[in-house]
Amino acid sequence: MSLTPEHIDALKELLNIGVGRAMGALNQMLEAPIRLYVPTVKIGKISEIQHELGGFGDERLSLIQLPFKASFEGVAALMFPTESAAKLVSICTGKGSDASTLNTMKIATLTEIGNIVLNGVMGSMSQILEQRMTYSVPKYDENSIRGFLNGSQWDPSLFLLWAETHFTIEEFAVTGHIFLLLGFGSLETLGEALGTLFPSMVEKP
Repeated sequence: MSLTPEHIDALKELLNIGVGRAMGALNQMLEAPIRLYVPTVKIGKISEIQHELGGFGDERLSLIQLPFKASFEGVAALMFPTESAAKLVSICTGKGSDASTLNTMKIATLTEIGNIVLNGVMGSMSQILEQRMTYSVPKYDENSIRGFLNGSQWDPSLFLLWAETHFTIEEFAVTGHIFLLLGFGSLETLGEALGTLFPSMVEKP
């Protein structure tokens, strides 16, 4: 089974529902009006999508990872470019943040934001696709996108779902990116779940 463009649109809607559910919690946490939306979704093998993310090069990024297991498994990750990460920490804490400094406050703040967004996204997928999921503790890291995707734990043949996520917080424009790294066989299982939900979207053999 393969995913049609319509399935990709359906995945984008699922992601938008997930980030929408996270907005309420983030509004409380940030004490500021916030809007999140997912304008772009791509899916393919890591080796196929890597070149599309080459614009990030070796820039150091803030990454929050949430491993999950269901009938399909993988890792959900939220990535913030340095400037966006610094803005978020400043908005949440009311204090300036040195984007180049790794400290307890910065890690705790970004991990909590990542946990809210990723749980919103994965919780929505779990509920709508009727897939029971279990999660590991979220993990914070700082790395380049190249370093993250070329890590020894990832096989280039694994599938990567990449979703650009825009955060609008009052006058601040903050951009993040959601990644879903799917293990072997997981794309087929995800496709079957989508096919059950949207049978007209399944590509006929």
